[in-house]
Amino acid sequence: MGLMRAGVAALLVTEIVSGTAVGAGMSRPESLVDPEVRALVASGRARVLVMLQVSETSDEAQRADAIGRAQDAVLARLPRPHASVMRRYASIPVLALEIDATALQALETMTDIVAAVKLDRAVKPQ
Repeated sequence: MGLMRAGVAALLVTEIVSGTAVGAGMSRPESLVDPEVRALVASGRARVLVMLQVSETSDEAQRADAIGRAQDAVLARLPRPHASVMRRYASIPVLALEIDATALQALETMTDIVAAVKLDRAVKPQ
């Protein structure tokens, strides 16, 4: 069951990032932030998926550790009352947050670790 859940999560993230480069040494997307996110935080809060830049490795333990460190680094740099953690993922370099405009501005400065900020939306299985 754990493998199936991880596989579904990986498929969902693949669908969500749709072309966003996630990983060290990959090209940067033209826009770090999904335009829909910008529009939503202008009038309140939005649930987002923060795609993190994490070095690729075949060692699962090292990858999980690198993902955790990247998540911790983002959370340490976010202003506390402006972002809430919705979910931390252990096997994929993603952090689910609920943010406002102040948190979005902070995320935009983290180009060393944040690859993209996408709207967190339900994706129907195909």
